[in-house]
Amino acid sequence: MENKKEKVYIPKIKFIYPKQTDSQLIKVNEKRKIKLDEKYYNRLKRITFKIGQFFFYILFVLVAHPLVYMRYHLKIKGKNNLKPYKKQFKKNGFITVSNHVFLWDYATICTAMKMGFPNVPSWGKVLYSKFGGIFSLAGAVPIAEDTAAFRKFYNFFDGVFKENKWVHIYPETGMWSYYVPIRPFKRGAAVFSYQYDKPIVPIGLSFRERKGIAKWFNKKDPYVTVNICEPIWPDKTLPKREAAEKLTAEIREAIMHAVGIESEEENERLMKEYYQYEDGYFYTNL
Repeated sequence: MENKKEKVYIPKIKFIYPKQTDSQLIKVNEKRKIKLDEKYYNRLKRITFKIGQFFFYILFVLVAHPLVYMRYHLKIKGKNNLKPYKKQFKKNGFITVSNHVFLWDYATICTAMKMGFPNVPSWGKVLYSKFGGIFSLAGAVPIAEDTAAFRKFYNFFDGVFKENKWVHIYPETGMWSYYVPIRPFKRGAAVFSYQYDKPIVPIGLSFRERKGIAKWFNKKDPYVTVNICEPIWPDKTLPKREAAEKLTAEIREAIMHAVGIESEEENERLMKEYYQYEDGYFYTNL
């Protein structure tokens, strides 16, 4: 059976995680001198940018897809959950959400979905990294901190949803490398889902132990499984806030179950058993 859950595997890799569960583990060296202002979001709509993105996706398919499969021995489960809805999704748009647990997780999701690049609300600082231009071509849309620019950011996504495109959101916000327990979710994806009447497809990223000869070439990265869940629609009979809270809980529970965590109690047990808290940080305890 395609959706059979595997035993939860905790990668034996030590990281120091931030105290705040929505904080970023990654550090960005600001190399690019580019201004994230009101004009930036208009550039993402230009035909020249769209053409560049088209050719970049071709390169992505030719290079990144094979690399993802080779590096992570990628398994994809739950693909049949999308089949009844694919035509509907292409016509009306949809949202995917996932846990945010390694640097290549976005490339992995794009490889598994095979539906082009989604638009992804992203940490603003990624724009200033040396790969900022590549991230933009891959669909990253940095979240502006300036009020006027943030209005442009919001208007950009208003257009994306009205044009019925695919949007991917990380409700945990920060990237924590190979962290298995599912962290608290922000409500943004659920609010968008309710406001624009878009289904959410939860995707759980889980890990498998690297074995045999594969360990000779890469001792650090575990194998990766992409677990695609059934779409979930917002409850439009409820007021917006109440519906968003309900939907947020539902998508988090779906991802938890997809990666093999059966309950909130088990999620807490994994956190306490395999991770320790010290001096304001979480450490893997292996």
